[in-house]
Amino acid sequence: MLEIVALFGLFSWGMNSDRLAWKHAGVILLLSCLFGGLGGMIAGGEEVPVGVAMIFTIAFELVLETVVFFVGFGIGRYRARKAGISNIEDTFG
Repeated sequence: MLEIVALFGLFSWGMNSDRLAWKHAGVILLLSCLFGGLGGMIAGGEEVPVGVAMIFTIAFELVLETVVFFVGFGIGRYRARKAGISNIEDTFG
């Protein structure tokens, strides 16, 4: 449940961001380490060492959260650009 909430939060944060900054990368890295580490501890066991499972789940989380953030960022930039063009046409057209 927390993972889904974090993904929704990243998506909406990406939609509302006007430019990329280091804080975006830091938050994505922090969340991927947190959720990936917890998932790796849960997934690891006797067959797969916990360290290996943690590395793979952190990498998976990093890719997943980055994709979700950039999809939201792309949609937000597209909507802002489209709204800017329509405002110019309303003002000068």
